[in-house]
Amino acid sequence: MSDVRFDSVPVVDPASPAMRAWQDATRLGFGMADASDDALTHWVRDISAIDMRLDAAYATSALPGVTAEWDAPVGTFGSACLSINAGAAPVPALYVFDVTVRTTHRRRGVLKRLMTDALTRAHRDGIPLAALTASEATIYGRFGFGIATRRRGVTLTTLPAPAWHREVEPRMALVSPADALTIRDEVFARIHASTRGSHLRPHTYTTFLSGAWDDDKEAPVAGLRVAVHTDAEGAPDGVVSYVMNEADESVQVRDLLAVDAEAELALWQFLGSIDLVKKVIWRNLSPTSPLEWALTDPRRVTTTGVEDFTWLRVLDVPAALTARGWEADGSVEFSVTDPMGFAEGAWRVTVADHTADVTPLDAAAVRVDVTALASLYMGLVDASTLAVAGLIEGPANGIDALARLFRTAVPPYSLTGF
Repeated sequence: MSDVRFDSVPVVDPASPAMRAWQDATRLGFGMADASDDALTHWVRDISAIDMRLDAAYATSALPGVTAEWDAPVGTFGSACLSINAGAAPVPALYVFDVTVRTTHRRRGVLKRLMTDALTRAHRDGIPLAALTASEATIYGRFGFGIATRRRGVTLTTLPAPAWHREVEPRMALVSPADALTIRDEVFARIHASTRGSHLRPHTYTTFLSGAWDDDKEAPVAGLRVAVHTDAEGAPDGVVSYVMNEADESVQVRDLLAVDAEAELALWQFLGSIDLVKKVIWRNLSPTSPLEWALTDPRRVTTTGVEDFTWLRVLDVPAALTARGWEADGSVEFSVTDPMGFAEGAWRVTVADHTADVTPLDAAAVRVDVTALASLYMGLVDASTLAVAGLIEGPANGIDALARLFRTAVPPYSLTGF
């Protein structure tokens, strides 16, 4: 890689020429036009709010015969430390953003260098997890990432009006997007503290859900509406943001937050009662949603897709396991195979009263691939399933013990993409 150099880009406000070039290179990678001045202003505000680091790869020489080659980065990589709920208190995690490699510089080790450097820094700094969302499912397994949460898209048919087994008391109010921000933050904080799989939201959510800016459309968010639900004591416990699409008579849900199933059902009953609408579309239905069960005709709900959502990488096994929430007592021994070395090793995990004690071992009969550890850690899939898939190896009794210890009653759920 003598033809590529690596450097970080200082974040300053207003954006420097180097920051603009970094952002334009990122947008090129995702098939977007260069950033307008307004888009750049919002972007700087968003990344500054989470202390995001910008790393880049630059070509050190031009292609022979080409004198005006674009001098923006040939690779971009953003990162920031936020948190993930692993079933107990939120755990620090390195979020990975805006990973691109220019088509002209593929297969030169650019992504490998950027990712390795970032994970090495996080491991050195004591951050036990890393997380990302993937534009392609085949990219990040080689770096130790495995699927941590999934999302299910649904459409609710609302014409004629749906019938419910029971009606939730309608404690709903419409609020302007800007005025709803504090309420939304409070509701999300409750969800993040209580939901396994929840990822803390970066500032881009504030920008979009306030209506201030839609980066995809390069303009303020048009027609955004917000409805708030309160509990019997008057405390907000649910918020939904949506836009109406006149062309197909639909409601497109942009965000739906509910601290419990009762609040979620209230939000759905509100959405199902909006006039001049034939359907309500939402990309991320909770795996414990009461929606289908509450309808007298459950076929009003159709699944439009199920896909991987967030991906996880364990960097420090003892720290990650001691920070995890456990639902069963027991003990198991296993080793982790990690080509990058961060999670390599063998351990005995003993759980009592929801607390894990992690002891290093020389070896263990049960062997877990580091990508499988991510899914197992979050409770997305059973160890026995991963064994059938070839990602866990070992004696049946050891795999059974691993499955019992890591099993969770409720699947992980994230409301945050990044």
